[in-house]
Amino acid sequence: MRLFNRINRKLIAYLLGLQIVVLSAMCLLPMVFSIYYNESLQIRNFILCFLVFLLLGGGLLYANKDFHLPVSKKDGQIAVGLLWLFIPLFGALPYLLTQKFSFNEAVFESFSGFTTTGSTIIKDLSIVPKSLLVYRALTQWVGGLGFAVVIILTLKGRAGLMMNIFNAEFSSVYKNRMYPHLSDVALRILLVYSSLTLLCFLLLNMGSMNIFQSLCHSFSTIATGGFSTENSNIGAFADSYTINIITLMMFLSGISYFVFVRVFRFDFKVLKDNQLCAYILGIVGVSAVFVLYSFYKGDSNLLLNIRNALFYVVSILSTTGYDIQSYGNHIFISTVLIFLMFIGGCSASSASGLKIIRIIQIARYGKVSMSKIFHPHAILPVKYNGKTVSDEEMKNTLSFFFLYVVIFVAGVFLLSCLGNAFDVSITLSIANLGNIGPVVGGYLKDFSYACLNIPSQIILILLMVIGRLEIFAFFALLSTSLWRKN
Repeated sequence: MRLFNRINRKLIAYLLGLQIVVLSAMCLLPMVFSIYYNESLQIRNFILCFLVFLLLGGGLLYANKDFHLPVSKKDGQIAVGLLWLFIPLFGALPYLLTQKFSFNEAVFESFSGFTTTGSTIIKDLSIVPKSLLVYRALTQWVGGLGFAVVIILTLKGRAGLMMNIFNAEFSSVYKNRMYPHLSDVALRILLVYSSLTLLCFLLLNMGSMNIFQSLCHSFSTIATGGFSTENSNIGAFADSYTINIITLMMFLSGISYFVFVRVFRFDFKVLKDNQLCAYILGIVGVSAVFVLYSFYKGDSNLLLNIRNALFYVVSILSTTGYDIQSYGNHIFISTVLIFLMFIGGCSASSASGLKIIRIIQIARYGKVSMSKIFHPHAILPVKYNGKTVSDEEMKNTLSFFFLYVVIFVAGVFLLSCLGNAFDVSITLSIANLGNIGPVVGGYLKDFSYACLNIPSQIILILLMVIGRLEIFAFFALLSTSLWRKN
């Protein structure tokens, strides 16, 4: 008990209660769909979940309303780490109540949703109640927004004291403070996120998707999650319009929220941002290579090749992981896409992965290091957007990269030891660490997450959480010095 006396227990319990109340609110929309589709069992289940979450969360809020502020860096790291472990566990309840999922399957699906990974153990989505699929997509939307944004907006009067909560979850190196108050930053993130979701829903609904499909895919697309309502993923929608809209919205979702905020303020200088330019050039460049490769293989349908190439490159770089099952037999393209899984989207977006800003900084650091071999006394700083990157920031970037690679290798090793083929282990490790998920089915013939043994599923859950928390907040939970330090 002495260990737990050194942390702000009331704060952590209060924040846990707050997020559980959010879970209760998440049951309302699926409840509406269960009534519309006359799913009587699901109506009962979501009413029960709503009451359980509301009572449990409300009880924690009331019992811990006298928590202490401000939030220290230590408490911020621990609180965020614990929230990302406990909320998906509570969020598994709606799956369990359907009696179609075992405990480990319900937990896997819940963690995959909240971490926006999109890996699924469901073999046949057509037998799953539609209201549960709405809840499943909603977990990705909430997970893509992040728990920290919800906390800051809810505690708006005390948001200025929650900076360490925000920094623990948004640990990427690109966090512009364009507004003096943290609540203003969180509000604008929510506005951008919600606006993109609404736009995606309206555009998809104008195509071949019905309201149910449009809603679920808009939640999943903007969260860069990858959950679909169809067994063949986006491949179920053969019309080019739907695939092009999905591609466009995945592309926008991989861009930093702050780029949209500054553009809305008519600050178009942000369009010259190094990260954004690299993101666009990377998509165009790799897509062009794929189109040329398709021509080399004898496929002369230019428009179809461009559509498919853009779809897959954007799907991987944005870490959405949608699949249209077009490149399963192309070893070269599949290999390139697996390498792209390491990169991810822009910092301060719903995308995961290493993030493009870190790749830029590491590349420029490598160039500077090579120059110093021949000019050891030269002062050659690493620059980003014309500004010098500090030594501390560069150390954090290199540390993150090193840990990311080590965790990926450890994931491959453990998955292989648990009986999975080596090529399967490589793909699963990076796809789940990068929160990409479902697209691996297009690379691995006859593969299904449902076929994995329970230890393998546990390893993938850990990789999902580590990837979503960008490593540092997760490993903070394992640091005894952090828990013991005053």
